[in-house]
Amino acid sequence: MSFVVPRSIVGWFIVCWSAFLLAAVTVGVLLWSLYQESAVEQVRRASATVTLGCDMIADRYQFFIAGTSRTPADLRDPALAQGLADVVRLALRDLQGVEGGVWQAEAGSLAYAFPTYEGSGEKTDLPQAEQPSIKEAAEAAALDGSAVERRQEARSQVLLLRACPLPGPIPDLAGWTMTRVVTTDGRAYGLAMGGLSVLLVVLAGSATWLGYLLLGWSSRLKRLEGALARGAGDLPKLAPTGQRDLDRIVEAINGAGARLAEARQREESLARQVAQSERLAALGRVTAGVAHEIRNPIGAMRLKAENALAADTDPSRKESALRMILTQIGRLDTLLRNLLNSVQSSPPKPRPVSDIGDFLRERAEFFREQAAAQAIDIIVDTDMREAGCFDEEQVAQALGNLILNAIENTPAEGTVRLAAERHESSLVLSVADTGRGVPQALRANLFEPFATGRAEGTGLGLAIVREIIEAHKGTVRVMHRNDGTTFVVELPWRPS
Repeated sequence: MSFVVPRSIVGWFIVCWSAFLLAAVTVGVLLWSLYQESAVEQVRRASATVTLGCDMIADRYQFFIAGTSRTPADLRDPALAQGLADVVRLALRDLQGVEGGVWQAEAGSLAYAFPTYEGSGEKTDLPQAEQPSIKEAAEAAALDGSAVERRQEARSQVLLLRACPLPGPIPDLAGWTMTRVVTTDGRAYGLAMGGLSVLLVVLAGSATWLGYLLLGWSSRLKRLEGALARGAGDLPKLAPTGQRDLDRIVEAINGAGARLAEARQREESLARQVAQSERLAALGRVTAGVAHEIRNPIGAMRLKAENALAADTDPSRKESALRMILTQIGRLDTLLRNLLNSVQSSPPKPRPVSDIGDFLRERAEFFREQAAAQAIDIIVDTDMREAGCFDEEQVAQALGNLILNAIENTPAEGTVRLAAERHESSLVLSVADTGRGVPQALRANLFEPFATGRAEGTGLGLAIVREIIEAHKGTVRVMHRNDGTTFVVELPWRPS
């Protein structure tokens, strides 16, 4: 049998109190057993005493009748009664608490004495309540010619009675002795009851005091638990409980919270510095990319313009050149617009969105005509009707970039599928296409600015998606499938 070690302070209290209870019960049992043994010993000694008394009555009687062989004519003769009473008195004078007498089968009690009676005077009357028992024992002893013992147990005492035959001139004569052993009012009983009472008081007091301590500990621990649960991210400053041991823990937690706050401040400062460094590095990369992206359409427009001027007699060449210049201007406008979105992003302003499923369907409808022009089907695969809370405009822009990216990378007769679902504490949005997939060379830097696999692409769309989602404390990741690509956006769930 193995002992289970408690894992809480309250458990230790209960174990200690249980051990104390077991010890108290054990001591109580020992006290009661000791009392019982004491009572048994008292009964044994009393039995020996009444036996001695009865034998001494028989001896004194034999001395009393020495030289006499004739049966007295009158068994009620006062002289005979006095002589027999003296026999009993002398026999029992040194036996404390023992009374006795002489009994004849026909005449009944011939003598009675209680020399150690503690009353106001000598007791001379035969106890009436025990007379039937005395008669029965004495007559049995006279008839059998041997000693007879009787024992009667009551609630508070034990009655010991012994009768022994008295052979001589008087027929059917027996002497008897009797004593009472008190079991509930004696000294041993008083000591036992006193000890058990002290144990009961101590046990009840300790149980009450321990219950008070347990309630105090439990209430203080609940207050600490509640205070810690209310601390959002940081360790709160806990108030003292008034209990010395718990207050040492409170002081340690408060100290740890202060150090954690300082470390977090240093970490945030370092993060801001790192972010600033990364932003400056990104700005350098963006500047180089912008210069490269702008140089190509400017060079193309310059070449077309020179060719158009040289061919002043051919109107079709001029029209073609102007159309090509407009196309390149549109490309530059898209580049600059995306660039401004990536460097001038504002912090998100979450607002309730009544129906996330309708939100996705609105995004799909916005691009449905553009997708249909390329024979691509847009499907919204969700039955989500819950309301959420996020910056609808920014998330719509991020989803729009993902949908546009999927359309541009999906061949004719392909499919773009939008989905939304709730995963415990997050909202998961996904855009899946059946396109050609992401080239292996681009996968490591897919969300970096100007990372694109298309000659006409700016490479800023996915970078903007990442910027928006991370500003919402969310994540965006890509899943490369054999039959296409899936972009997964995970936002913290905020009920509206």
